[in-house]
Amino acid sequence: MEVKAGKSILVGLGWKNFVTGRALQKGEVNKMISDAVKKQLRLPEVGQIGYVVTDVPNTITYYKDAFGISPWMLLDERPEPCVERGKEVHPLLRIALAYEDSVQLELIQVMEGETFHLNQVKEGKESKEEAHHLGFMIQNINKRLDDCHKMGIEILQRGTIKDSGLTIDYAYLDTVDQVGIIIELLQWRLGPVPLPVNKLVFNFLCLVGSRTFLKGRVIK
Repeated sequence: MEVKAGKSILVGLGWKNFVTGRALQKGEVNKMISDAVKKQLRLPEVGQIGYVVTDVPNTITYYKDAFGISPWMLLDERPEPCVERGKEVHPLLRIALAYEDSVQLELIQVMEGETFHLNQVKEGKESKEEAHHLGFMIQNINKRLDDCHKMGIEILQRGTIKDSGLTIDYAYLDTVDQVGIIIELLQWRLGPVPLPVNKLVFNFLCLVGSRTFLKGRVIK
């Protein structure tokens, strides 16, 4: 079974108005992707909007000054393992996370190595206003990826980030033709325990992160 494309998938809501931080309300963000697609892929509500940028600190300043978005958690991470279309890659990524309402914002800067994230930069699409992917917080990532394979959806990249007991398993799906944007599945765990990802948990991690629990730093 294939995910069907159609005009209702991205429903013409003025894409950039929602990815600049203006009116990032929960109901509006979830209109970015059709109910039909979410049902086929059994997706929860949109949990994250991700951007590829060339300067994370400068972009954090932009969002803080323009929209008052803070705090930010800043991490330099090398996913291990990281497999892109069947080939092992070793990128070093600078990642910044924050929340606007109930939606997580992610900024990604490639510090070294090769990764498909660079395609957006090479194609001149790097922007503080144009989303690279939509992320969905899920559990049972292996089962979900098996289901995607049966639907004919390929995995662009799959990797694992580990930081001081926190594990993030992720997979980017090749859904641009069907959906209009890349979909990312994210599974967070603290040790072996599934970790719900929301603004409350994030603020707690920022608090303990500022007290050296995590290797990253918090920018308020």
